[in-house]
Amino acid sequence: MEEYERLKKRIQELEIELEDIKSLTDTRGRLLDAHIKELNDVYAALNDKFTELKEKTERLKSIENELIKANKLSALGELAESIAHEIKNPLISIQGFAKRIQKIDDKEKIDRYSKFIEKEAGRLSDVLTRLLNFSRMGEPRIETLNINDIVDDTILFMEYHLTRFKNVRLEVIKADSLPFVRADKIHIQQCLVNLIMNAAQAMPEGGLIKIRTGVEKDYVFISVTDNGIGIKKELLDRIFEPFYTTKEKEDGTGLGLSLCKRLIEANKGKIEVESIEGKGSTFKILLPYKN
Repeated sequence: MEEYERLKKRIQELEIELEDIKSLTDTRGRLLDAHIKELNDVYAALNDKFTELKEKTERLKSIENELIKANKLSALGELAESIAHEIKNPLISIQGFAKRIQKIDDKEKIDRYSKFIEKEAGRLSDVLTRLLNFSRMGEPRIETLNINDIVDDTILFMEYHLTRFKNVRLEVIKADSLPFVRADKIHIQQCLVNLIMNAAQAMPEGGLIKIRTGVEKDYVFISVTDNGIGIKKELLDRIFEPFYTTKEKEDGTGLGLSLCKRLIEANKGKIEVESIEGKGSTFKILLPYKN
């Protein structure tokens, strides 16, 4: 009888313990449910913020792309005068020889004039092709390039255009036997045109723009040096930021150097700058080569 009472008491104790455990489990379950709900609410809020941030980022990227296009169109507009000059001379020649052909019966001269017209028409086609290529912006179209040839083609575009700047002169020093590089020709030309234009604008009273090519460690380089107003030391780290410019508001969008950096890096290269305020700047495009 005593043993029975002892067992009964123990069963009652176990039942109480079981109820306590059940109650504790229920409490923990409710707390867990509350935590899960709270986490779900936080996740939903974070997801909404992420979606909102993604949409804003896409809008900003769209705006940046539009501004880059606008900057490129501005650059193309500035080049229009030099392009018109390149087109004008062949057109005058074509018109002149076309009129001569109408007035002569000499077959030999007609053949000679026709070939000249064909040659000048080819020049026009080449100029227009280069102009259309210059307006292209996209993934790099990689090909094997001689940097000196790129400099020559770019100078052909720029020499006449630079005459609108007061007393600005060009000096080109090209290294012999440069290694070939693998890059997008139009991207490199776009960047070089921008650097030359910046150099000219940095010398309001005129000066000398030196363009050099050479080899530096594992890179072939093109450097553009001016003896203009220079850049303050504290601003050098910011000049490649989008929308940042040291020019007057009406003179620049702050996208030119940012676009240059983007183009060169897309071609596995880099762009560096050295500048002393009041003495001038040197921008250097570096493109890797393989022996």
